[in-house]
Amino acid sequence: MADETVRIDTGRLHFITDSAPSLIAYIDSQQCYRYNNRAYEEWFGYSAAEIYGKQVREVVGETAYRAIRGYIERVLSGEQVTYEAKLSYRDAGTRAVHTTLIPDFDETGKTRGFVAFINDVSERKRAEEALREGTGRISVVKEQLEEERDILETVNRLGQLLSAELDLQKLVQTLTDAATEIIGAKFGSFFYNVQDERGASYMLYTLSGVPHEHFANFPMPRATELFGPTFRGESVIRIDDVKQDVRYGRNSPYYGMPPGHLPVTSYLAVPVISRSGEVLGGLFFGHPEAGVFVERHERIVTGLAGQAAIAMDNARLYETARKARQEAELANRLKDEFLATVSHELRTPLNSMLGWARMLQTGNLDDVAAARALEIIERNARSQQQIIEDILDVSRIITGKLRLDVAPIEIVPAVEAAIDALRPTAEAKGVRLQTVLDSKPNLVLGDTNRLQQVVWNLVSNAIKFTPKGGRVQVVLERINSRIEITVSDTGQGIGLEFLPYVFDRFRQEDSSTARTYGGLGLGLAIVRHLVELHGGTVAAQSAGEGKGATFIVRLPVAVMRQEGDRSQRKPGQHPSPALIGGIVTEYGLELNGVRVLVVDDEADARDLLSAVLEQCGAEVRAAGSTREAFEVLEQWKPDVITSDIGMPGEDGYALIRQLRALPPERGGNIPAAALTAYARSEDRLKALAAGYHMHVAKPVEPSELAAVVASLAAALTAYARSEDRLKALAAGYHMHVAKPVEPSELAAVVASLAARAGK
Repeated sequence: MADETVRIDTGRLHFITDSAPSLIAYIDSQQCYRYNNRAYEEWFGYSAAEIYGKQVREVVGETAYRAIRGYIERVLSGEQVTYEAKLSYRDAGTRAVHTTLIPDFDETGKTRGFVAFINDVSERKRAEEALREGTGRISVVKEQLEEERDILETVNRLGQLLSAELDLQKLVQTLTDAATEIIGAKFGSFFYNVQDERGASYMLYTLSGVPHEHFANFPMPRATELFGPTFRGESVIRIDDVKQDVRYGRNSPYYGMPPGHLPVTSYLAVPVISRSGEVLGGLFFGHPEAGVFVERHERIVTGLAGQAAIAMDNARLYETARKARQEAELANRLKDEFLATVSHELRTPLNSMLGWARMLQTGNLDDVAAARALEIIERNARSQQQIIEDILDVSRIITGKLRLDVAPIEIVPAVEAAIDALRPTAEAKGVRLQTVLDSKPNLVLGDTNRLQQVVWNLVSNAIKFTPKGGRVQVVLERINSRIEITVSDTGQGIGLEFLPYVFDRFRQEDSSTARTYGGLGLGLAIVRHLVELHGGTVAAQSAGEGKGATFIVRLPVAVMRQEGDRSQRKPGQHPSPALIGGIVTEYGLELNGVRVLVVDDEADARDLLSAVLEQCGAEVRAAGSTREAFEVLEQWKPDVITSDIGMPGEDGYALIRQLRALPPERGGNIPAAALTAYARSEDRLKALAAGYHMHVAKPVEPSELAAVVASLAAALTAYARSEDRLKALAAGYHMHVAKPVEPSELAAVVASLAARAGK
């Protein structure tokens, strides 16, 4: 009966353990399996018979056994053990398990084995991991949102501070200091563009973290590969170690940081761009350690740069409005002063005229007194006439109605006529009037009367402001392709603070009622306008009050020196062959058979250039535009091309670029000269870089034109006159460049010659 009871209990025990979801096994003190339930068999893939009697190491595998051996040793020592582990079983794969080991004691208290309860918690662990990851992501997002909020608050707070600052220098310094501190930079700088009173742009900078004098001996940064993207407003640059960047150290003269430069390793640069898209400057930050700046810093500075751009726009608008208000106030004050001066200048001679006229009416004057009265009346009437003419001239200038009667004229007789008219005045005042005039014919294209007015005003001013015993000198000379008229005196001079305004209308250095010299302050303004209408310039120089003054008028000479008065030639008539004939004999230049294409949009210029070259034996065809020039090239291949630069539609640069794009057999390598009124060194550099072999400034002498066509090259010389160029070309040089020469211009000249040689 008892055996039957045991069998029933054992059967129930198997039923119970097999029904349990956990893995259950009994293992003896030798770590051998003595029992396991069905879940255990299914988990490991063995039957009960295959598991029975085997050691734990054999069933679970070496890897898992090494992980749980310590727990088995503890339970066999009599300790109940519970653990969770991720184990790699030999046949069951990697599982996360929750295991409880319960020791089994005999009657003496000795451990004879243990029961193992194993639960697979892999799914739970994966769920927990997913939950942790989700919570982590939420935490990261929350942290990022808080970070963005902090950035936004910082930017807005500083933006409010900047928007209230209208002083540009204070604004940029405040921004640089704040940004440097916020992102933890060791030093920061802001290089920004400003404009002077004439609208010319230049760069200033401010520093933070180091004294402003630190960069005093360093040049402004250039648009190199490293700095260029910032100054062009292209992108933000953030570099952990600038010295390892491929763009670092590639530019002369330092090929890296100049000696004494700040020790920059971490580098951050952000452009500052206005609402209109204008690049206002760039913010630059550095730190001696690597990897200091992160994305957060980049976002902060980018936000600050946007705020700075708005604030700088506001500051510039405020400054513009302030200057406009000052200029309006000044103009209003000058107007009042001018009206008071006009009243004084008109009333003074009028008082003399009326007084002497009444005395003549009385009949009480003898013949001598009457003659003197008439002389005074006439002199004061002429003075009033001059004042009125000046006022009318200024009115015509303001309204744009001042007209010139332009023709080729000899400048020397016009200057002499103006000087002769003032010589009696100079002698009466005791002022020596000296002249040094170039006796050679010098043609200018202009209005004789207006040019006389220019000289008369300058010489008259010089005499007026020169005391008795002083000297006024007038010098006329030709320098390269311009005429220079210099009027200098030993008189009162011009104050250095007034010198920039000496040609302004209605401006006088002394406009008070106690002034020593009369006048309306219009003469020099009229001079400047007349000179500019003639395509020239006028400048004033003075070492200060009491040290005299010098005025220099520069006028372009006529395109060609022509024999006789152009106004007396019939339409289509060219300069006399006698003028050109001496070219070949004097310099040995012959153009017989040379085919020349002349390109110029001005018909008179084309006729004149063609005539000069034909007289020298060249075969000439002319075109009035780039399109016409290429139509000629389709049918006729010239040996030389001369082209104007300033032409409507496609200019001379477009012509030469299209020409150089052609293959040689279609004229792509034809030697070409730019014959142009654009005469600056940068214009020459641009012409040579575009593909011209030579740049010749208008006006050009016929002999010089022939020499250019005959040679198309240059000599590097300090002699810059057209005669020197002609002589150099005739001697065999391929190009003539006047010293001093810019390095870039010299490089362009050499490149042009190399291209002509086919290299």
